[in-house]
Amino acid sequence: MDKIFKLLNTEQKSAVTSPLKYLLINAGPGTGKTTTIAAKILYLIGEKGISSDRILGISFSRAAKGHLVNKLDELSDLLGYGGKPRILTFHSLAYRTIRYGIHFEETRYREGFKLVNTEDFQKLDPSILKGLCNEYSNREIVNIALATAYNRVRQGNDIEQNPLNHWSKISQNKTYHINTINDGRILISGKDLQIYWERVHKIEKIKNVTDYQGMITEAIRLLKLKSNTYKELSSNFEYIFVDEFQDTSLAQEQFLLSLLHEEHYVTVVGDKNQTIYTFNGSNSKNLDRFLTFFTQRDHQNTGFITLRKNYRSTGEIVKLSNDLISENVIDSVKGASGTIPTIVETQSIFLAGGYIAKTIKKLLEDQYSPSDICILYRKNSEYSPQKDHVIEQLNQLNIKYSLIERAKENITHSINTQVLKIREMYEDELLDDVLSILEKKGESKELINFVKDVINQGATYTDDLIDYLMEIDEPLYDYDDDSVTIKTIHDSKGLEYPVVFILFLGDRDFPHSSQPDIDEEKRLLYVAITRASERLYILGKKGFEFESFLDLCLHSDVRHEKYHSIVKEETTNGFNSKDKEIIDRTTEDIEEREKREKEELRRLMELF
Repeated sequence: MDKIFKLLNTEQKSAVTSPLKYLLINAGPGTGKTTTIAAKILYLIGEKGISSDRILGISFSRAAKGHLVNKLDELSDLLGYGGKPRILTFHSLAYRTIRYGIHFEETRYREGFKLVNTEDFQKLDPSILKGLCNEYSNREIVNIALATAYNRVRQGNDIEQNPLNHWSKISQNKTYHINTINDGRILISGKDLQIYWERVHKIEKIKNVTDYQGMITEAIRLLKLKSNTYKELSSNFEYIFVDEFQDTSLAQEQFLLSLLHEEHYVTVVGDKNQTIYTFNGSNSKNLDRFLTFFTQRDHQNTGFITLRKNYRSTGEIVKLSNDLISENVIDSVKGASGTIPTIVETQSIFLAGGYIAKTIKKLLEDQYSPSDICILYRKNSEYSPQKDHVIEQLNQLNIKYSLIERAKENITHSINTQVLKIREMYEDELLDDVLSILEKKGESKELINFVKDVINQGATYTDDLIDYLMEIDEPLYDYDDDSVTIKTIHDSKGLEYPVVFILFLGDRDFPHSSQPDIDEEKRLLYVAITRASERLYILGKKGFEFESFLDLCLHSDVRHEKYHSIVKEETTNGFNSKDKEIIDRTTEDIEEREKREKEELRRLMELF
């Protein structure tokens, strides 16, 4: 392990060698948390003699899991030995739990049960909405709102503090407020939600299907029986690692705790400031609850270690990120570089797209390659086409880009079908042998890449494919090494780029929606900022309705640039500095007038 220890700082090494039974690793962005987890796993295998079969890794997403697997490979190559434990997402683990439940006849599901999105229960039985939320004529919106409320009460969050596991737990007198992007707030009565849940349960039983949250809920029920499923699953592992713990829902947290017995060692890694999935039930207080729960169970064997040293970003970028959240949580190892972040104040997404394209063209003429550059956008919609405007401007300057988006439904369905067929044709065969057959037969690239992926993650036999099947719905990336990357901030989690552009700050854009969660939106901006290692550009305009994120950034040590026209060079040519000051001052006067008008309108609305 000496070769690995030489790569670790004091805090990382302490986390790797810690004998604590219940350990929380607070890991800020760029602090090497994946390296630390991988090193701790190899330390257990190489120094403590723990078999890799006795170690379970649980990750929030397929992408995060992939990073951990790759880091394990990298460190194993360095050592010349190693091992690969089973690493699953929460949904993969839930799927496996239900399969055990089917084997031991402890669940209502049957062999070959299918997964559907919650909104698709209506497709299986159109009458599911009959008599529900009759005050709304748009039944499609009602279906989405009911599905959203159904997921949230089972996940546990602001709607229900604790996850509900049965419709009888819903209060019929309660009203659930579901905000939609384009149709305002939908009100759902507890009675309607209870009926909806009962009808879903009937569909699940008849059709042998469930949704993703349904898997978690059923897995919790099975484990709490403390019967054969629990005994079989919990006895398989001794050490459990959970990555991105801040992004787990209360239900997933409950799932983990239901799996444990007194002999398990548990290490969780997370950062409360990177909690950006509350719409899926994640909770920024998960880390605190972990410490509270296990301190009460075993005070002497519970503790935490904080990783502060950021190896990714320059000192200037780190300072901006700390200033944004008003906490000095990370320290830059790189130190100052002299390149401070640029805040570009511009009045439209169209102008922002033009600025980005022209700046990238200059960067490419300088020292950067296309793959060094990433454009992050908050949201792309009919009302805020952030991605579309950027793409339009990149095309005009012939700048090559890769757009990272989620897999299309028909591709996902096709791979699911192919995987199930392989399992039937090559039952109990080694996956390495099956892969060779598939390659010789010229099967689809998506299928072959999927099989390679699960082999790399520790799968051995064809039956193991099923444990990874539900991960196909997550983003499938097809990178082009010679192009600029465009993706959402959510999909950038865990990644880094030398140059990052972020758009578009401003009311209803970022923070997003008419009733934004300001704290979460601020955490999302924090995640976006900390993806950059060398150069950072943030584009937008000042906000008046909500807290102005542009102003928050300007309060740090940054370069403030105003961009009024996509043909700025032509329009400003011939103007002296005094003329330009007048133009800027006029723009500021207009902005101030708009602010006063909006404040006056808000005051009048409050009066009436």
